[in-house]
Amino acid sequence: MKQLIILGFFLCHIAITHAQVNRKTFPLSREFKKSGFSISPLATVSFGNKSDQSTFSNEAAFEWEHVQVGRGTWNAGVELGWFKTFEGYQVGDYFEAAISYRRFSGVHYLEETNTKVPTVQTLLPFREYENSWRYETVTAAVRIIDIAFQKPNNFLTWGIGVNYDYLIASRFDADYPQGFLANNQTPFDNKHAVRAHFQVGYGFKMSKHLFLIPTLETPLLTILPTSTFNPSIQFLDVNYQPLIIGLKFMILRKDPVNCNAPQLTNPPSM
Repeated sequence: MKQLIILGFFLCHIAITHAQVNRKTFPLSREFKKSGFSISPLATVSFGNKSDQSTFSNEAAFEWEHVQVGRGTWNAGVELGWFKTFEGYQVGDYFEAAISYRRFSGVHYLEETNTKVPTVQTLLPFREYENSWRYETVTAAVRIIDIAFQKPNNFLTWGIGVNYDYLIASRFDADYPQGFLANNQTPFDNKHAVRAHFQVGYGFKMSKHLFLIPTLETPLLTILPTSTFNPSIQFLDVNYQPLIIGLKFMILRKDPVNCNAPQLTNPPSM
């Protein structure tokens, strides 16, 4: 988690450094409206950690050491967005609002080592239990995006936003649920969450009306609920840090009156 936050700030530093390179008004031409739509197929994956070692015992004088390990698996989603550009901006080049469907999944391993048995009994063999989970949300997002042009038709994007995640479905399959799901507890009890996210991308002008922006996004911290600031998905005692990979198609709309789009001095040649 800490490493991802550090990476986010590092990417932001790179973006700010690149921002000194030939900045221009977006979306480049007076022909287009200052707002438009986007669609983004998404690929999702999460990175699980390894829990601290814990010890369990029972009245029969058996004792075990447990370690939990998580591994995220690939899944998919889709995002629909609307953007509006700014003139004479102070903070960012455009505002973006989007709604998306996102699905995450992972595999959880419980490693059990028998460390103590009653007298004259032998230690039990090492065992590993495999559990799996799936987590699906509808996510509403708002972002402020900044742009730095590297070439006339290529640009770096970065921005911070706020996501509202509503859990629409979840499931888990556990080989060994006892002792972890006590008191009728289940994973994914929280249906609602608000998280701050960081997104970075690199855009290409594919045609006069179409930009293509591959993006990377990850949550930085949880705003609500306030029980934890950790933005990861938690299953049992393992945290899974999400990574969302997008392929954003931004569609520019022709301005029929040719007067309300941002102006650009000395526009780059196509």
